[in-house]
Amino acid sequence: LANGNIIPAEDLDRSYIVYPRINQEKCVGCGRCYISCYDGGHQAMEWDEHSRTPHCNTEKCVGCLLCGHVCPVACITLGDIKFKADEQVHALIV
Repeated sequence: LANGNIIPAEDLDRSYIVYPRINQEKCVGCGRCYISCYDGGHQAMEWDEHSRTPHCNTEKCVGCLLCGHVCPVACITLGDIKFKADEQVHALIV
């Protein structure tokens, strides 16, 4: 393979979730994070119409951070890490 970092999906470490951290001061209220999460099928990003701000529902979030990748002002970054119960923790590279 040209890229030695490509691994099968079964080999991914799924023992933890990294939730998004949203800097509300930097947010411009474009809604791209909400739309991408909704279209991605998770609906974890909740949208406040009055304040035009996103909030992450950690009960629905899978930690894909697509919201951060589509943010035009980079106000969504890596946030809290939740380790799943009864799982062996692998090396974590952040």
